[in-house]
Amino acid sequence: MDLQAWDNIVSIASNAVTALGVVGGVIFGGSKLKDYLDVKKNDVAFHTALTVYDEITNTRTKYSQIRISLNYVMNMLDELCKSNTSISPNLYFQIQEIGTNAFQNSLTIGNLFIKTNNFNVLFKGDSFLKVQEIVSITNKISLNITNFFACAINSSKGKLISKEDLSELMSHYKEYEELSSLYLDKCTEIQNIKFEDFIMFK
Repeated sequence: MDLQAWDNIVSIASNAVTALGVVGGVIFGGSKLKDYLDVKKNDVAFHTALTVYDEITNTRTKYSQIRISLNYVMNMLDELCKSNTSISPNLYFQIQEIGTNAFQNSLTIGNLFIKTNNFNVLFKGDSFLKVQEIVSITNKISLNITNFFACAINSSKGKLISKEDLSELMSHYKEYEELSSLYLDKCTEIQNIKFEDFIMFK
């Protein structure tokens, strides 16, 4: 075998080893990447589940703050009605801002519930039904808030506030009181479940 032939054999062997190394690296790297993504996904799933568990309790405070906002808007419009005064642009936009913030705060649990499903979080036993009930109530509260502020904005836009408008607002407010009270009852049921008995992962 001459030197050229030997050099060709060495080159072929070297290329083969390099190719195997690249393929092995890709396979090994892909495996490591999958392991890394699985760990990150489980980490996100755990924290999402924990956030849902905590947020169910924390939302009680949010609903109390929303109730204060509803009272504030009702009192504001009641004063305008009594004084037979049109709403100022500043107050009008203030009502819109309050309504937007209240609506956004009411969506938190529903959004987190969707996220738990995306990250394969499962609720143990009857926890799923309890969470479904909670989500259903929060959805109704979101709709109620939308209706309340739609009424507040429409009743004050370009006209004087009427007693009929205030009566409709009061109707929405009473519905909010009922829904938030129902939420508190369901929240207590969730609080009686330990976190380890609350969720599991696929």
